[in-house]
Amino acid sequence: MLARQELEVVGGESPWLFRQGDLVLGPITGHQLVEKLYTGELTADTLVAPPGARDFVRVGDVAAFKVHVARSVAKARVDADLRVERQRTQRKRMIVGGVAAALTLGLGIGAWQLARYAAVHGPGGELDEFADISVELPTIAMAQARISDEELIDYPTSPGKTPDKPATKPATATPGTTAPTTPASAVAARTPDKKPKAGVSTDPDGLDMGVEFDQSAINKVVASNQRTLFPCLKAEAERRPGFAAKVPIEFVIGNDGRVSKLWVDHPQLKNGELHKCLFEELKKWPFKPYKGSLASVGLSFTVGKKG
Repeated sequence: MLARQELEVVGGESPWLFRQGDLVLGPITGHQLVEKLYTGELTADTLVAPPGARDFVRVGDVAAFKVHVARSVAKARVDADLRVERQRTQRKRMIVGGVAAALTLGLGIGAWQLARYAAVHGPGGELDEFADISVELPTIAMAQARISDEELIDYPTSPGKTPDKPATKPATATPGTTAPTTPASAVAARTPDKKPKAGVSTDPDGLDMGVEFDQSAINKVVASNQRTLFPCLKAEAERRPGFAAKVPIEFVIGNDGRVSKLWVDHPQLKNGELHKCLFEELKKWPFKPYKGSLASVGLSFTVGKKG
């Protein structure tokens, strides 16, 4: 009511022109001009004038609009504060939601790690449960495929075999002489080893093949995970009362970082529950994928009372 009375001084329905940059817009009524003040389209500094007037003046200096200018400024301030508060609230919700999600994930991972640690070290964090089990330092080399329990060949990236050379024609003895004999040492020198050196492979031309696995990285994984095999060995010892022995194992790490082969080098334990348990646990070890020749890791466990 007051606004309408104030506008009547200059005519609430009277036309007004206003400037926006270099443009002169309008005409609009006094009521429309007030609405634009409240919506923020016009401000106290907007220049206005009745049609036909030569000079434009600030709308904030027109007596009929001063109250509305002040109210529009207050409204704009309140609206800005509300927007800031809404943004702050939204940020808080996002932060709280992110923290809650992180806590949930962390608790899940923590519970899994705690269960795994407890399975290895026991609820009290002590190693007394596995005091009868020890492990030697691992050996890491290029993997070899086993033909039998005693013989190895390059595995599985070995080069093609060099064709056998044709047999040399045996020397014939001339009449009245004895055929020459080959010394035993020479025969032994020509006989190739059935078990090539670990970590080295040669192609038919005698060139070393590249070995790209990282022994240091493999060692770190083995060192941090080898105790996870203790429960398997302990269970086997419980299945065999009085069992005490050295149990060497060898496993192959595939190029995808997963253990793909396992041998238990003990005549009574080559297969069975121990082999199955060890293999399932080894497949969980987080080796990194790599290229080139496959890596073989040897571990040797001692099970039984220490004297």
